[in-house]
Amino acid sequence: MLLALGPIAFYSCTSVSTVSLDVMRPAEVTIPPEILSAVVVDNSYHYSGDSLHLFVSGADTLIVDSIRVDDFGNRLVQAATKSLHNRMFFDNVYMYPEPLYKVLNAKAGQSLSREQINELLDSFNAQVVISLEQVSYQTITSTLQFENFLYLTVDAQGSALWKVYNRDGGMLDVFLQRDSIYWDNEGRPQSKEDPKMPSLRSTVYSLADFMGDYYPDRIVPYWEKKNRYYFSSGHYLYGRADDLVKANNWESAARVWYYVFEEGNKKQKAMSAFNIALSYEIRGDYEEAAAWAKKSVDIVKDRGHFLAASGTMDETIIFEYYDDLVKRAKEAKKLEEQVGLGY
Repeated sequence: MLLALGPIAFYSCTSVSTVSLDVMRPAEVTIPPEILSAVVVDNSYHYSGDSLHLFVSGADTLIVDSIRVDDFGNRLVQAATKSLHNRMFFDNVYMYPEPLYKVLNAKAGQSLSREQINELLDSFNAQVVISLEQVSYQTITSTLQFENFLYLTVDAQGSALWKVYNRDGGMLDVFLQRDSIYWDNEGRPQSKEDPKMPSLRSTVYSLADFMGDYYPDRIVPYWEKKNRYYFSSGHYLYGRADDLVKANNWESAARVWYYVFEEGNKKQKAMSAFNIALSYEIRGDYEEAAAWAKKSVDIVKDRGHFLAASGTMDETIIFEYYDDLVKRAKEAKKLEEQVGLGY
């Protein structure tokens, strides 16, 4: 998806422009694309560790266990359900409104029985159950006092055990998620106002929201915004190609770059091959894109640092882009399994 274009000038006779696009990345595990609906449940019990919150100041550590967030799991499930819904991988995503141990005679932290799974699937007309089975969290608040100011940090860490069940009671995936988030701030000791930091409860809620938002990366494909570069000067025909790019006519722009690739010098060949690679990526042919990026890399390696007028910036762009295209070409096969042909 083409979003924006913009120029970047380097200290050389060439300039590089940018194009922003959304890149689909595959999930870590493959959920069959014929599964169209899911119900997300909280089968965890509220966490009560012996060091929920640590306050560290110099060599001193204070432990506070009295501030518990018993709905951490429920908050995490809410965030995961919302994220799954927004990603539109499943046609329908449902959430069981209460922790299962309260209503289904389920034992928190233990795998669901086949009978419980079928009861949930029948109630929501769903095909898989995504179950949160165990949770933990901890916050660490640190204070560093210097001569003229205070420096405060809050580090929140959490874990969540997820299982995905099918109707037969089989597990499509078991995953222990570990994540953390971090805040910092500073203030002056003589100030009447302390450095502002989130409350412990707000910190834990933010951790749950963060973990729930990112858990779906595990089981459904996701979009990642990437900035791509292309050479927009260095040959008199590049201006014409740039106009075609701005009109979103990548196929015609590629024909211009191909002419320069055939007729130009080594440097122009490398830049043109690089641009042609981008045109193929935009059009969804990742193997051909990687092949043209490899041509650009080979020319650079053969010629040496011929882009030395701009340092190694242009070469770095070429090498990194080739590596990313090789990754995309490999991921394309996995995406076909997860999304189906023609994604």
